[in-house]
Amino acid sequence: MKCIKTTLIAFATVFMTMTAAAQYSEYEVKAAYIFNFAKFIEWPANYIDGDTLYLCVYKNDPFGIILEKTMIGRKANGKDWKIRRIASLAETDKCHMLFLSDIKQHEALQVIKSIGNKPIVTIGDELGFLCEIGGTINFLPQFSERQFEINKDVANDIGLKISPKLLLLAKIISTKEDEF
Repeated sequence: MKCIKTTLIAFATVFMTMTAAAQYSEYEVKAAYIFNFAKFIEWPANYIDGDTLYLCVYKNDPFGIILEKTMIGRKANGKDWKIRRIASLAETDKCHMLFLSDIKQHEALQVIKSIGNKPIVTIGDELGFLCEIGGTINFLPQFSERQFEINKDVANDIGLKISPKLLLLAKIISTKEDEF
């Protein structure tokens, strides 16, 4: 229980400090969340080769240099960060996390289908449909009760283990039919 409380406090502190103090932009806050997401996700051992965790930004990049400032030189789960900006789906082969921003639902669906069962954490930027169509994490609009949602079924299906500490903070989306 102490670990869950510590996690809640850490996430709440990051969010409250950054948003209350209007000195941080929306994407500085989102970069901090993404950094922390990686600390609470476990990829299959054979998927991360070496000591590098790749965060890819697909097409539209709202971050500018924020990701480099937030992540480069810091570690998540003992891994160094590399940021890649990619323009085609063929470039997703080295991604561990893939950020999607300002794309239409049909294009997001193409991305999800292209990735298939690879253990890539897809993160949407207020794409209200991302978790419903097979994405992993989606940021919610600013005044939502929760800051992000997670499709736990998708994460499990592609071999990701998401810590209960992170799930506790998220709105959980399920795309599987209830079985009786």
